[in-house]
Amino acid sequence: MLNLQEHQMSAGFRTKSLRGGMLPMGHILNVDHFTMALPTFPPHPHAGFSAVTYMLPWSKGAFVNRDSLGDPSLIAPGDLHWTLAGSGMMHEEIPEKPGTDCEGLQIFVKLRDGNELAKPRAFHVSHGSFPEVNAPGMRIRILVGEWKGVKSEIPEQENTTMLHLSVDHAAEIDLPVQRDAFAFVLRGRGEINGEAAAAGAAAALAPGLNRFTGENLEILLGVSDAMPKKPHFAGPFCMFDTNELENARRRFATGGMGALSPSF
Repeated sequence: MLNLQEHQMSAGFRTKSLRGGMLPMGHILNVDHFTMALPTFPPHPHAGFSAVTYMLPWSKGAFVNRDSLGDPSLIAPGDLHWTLAGSGMMHEEIPEKPGTDCEGLQIFVKLRDGNELAKPRAFHVSHGSFPEVNAPGMRIRILVGEWKGVKSEIPEQENTTMLHLSVDHAAEIDLPVQRDAFAFVLRGRGEINGEAAAAGAAAALAPGLNRFTGENLEILLGVSDAMPKKPHFAGPFCMFDTNELENARRRFATGGMGALSPSF
């Protein structure tokens, strides 16, 4: 069990960060559980992966998303916004009302070799549109992908499924075999496979039955295929091939990822 520490990154932004090197997470590069009250990140590029924002249902505030594709989405509590950056795009996400805490998850998902240079696009799902499955002691909200034949509006991306578990009592969940899986506790207290877990705890999950106990225990569960090789990073770009990293740098430098003026 990992116990992640909260870091105050700026006056209006703090986060607990889980990285792929800490646990087997497949194509999921990182999960940042953040609280943002003030605009923090001006317009910036991404390429080679998807940037996912899930505003937690209990967040006090909402985000305004702007990108170089012309998207002006409001990411309200319980909404999920999936930015598939592909060959490269610019975006900015800031609190709708500065000074109000926005609590959510920022998740980066690596695109496969054949998808790294895909045309950029975005998906948005509002909080009332996610399917839910009730199981003994647990409610399962299907954010991305499919669970037990029930599908999210956002299809499985890069062989990755994301679920939001709300655990009220003892519960078990059966995970697919031969896939990387993890649990990240968002709030509450309980146990994961017999180990004590509280907000900020993260654990690798084994194929087969995994047991959760708790009361008001909220968990992000990720299931993903392992990456076939190690990706390379250059700031906001992530590619399997270093030559493609250089190409991404050139596209950005020459305006090939679009333009987005700062809002603050």
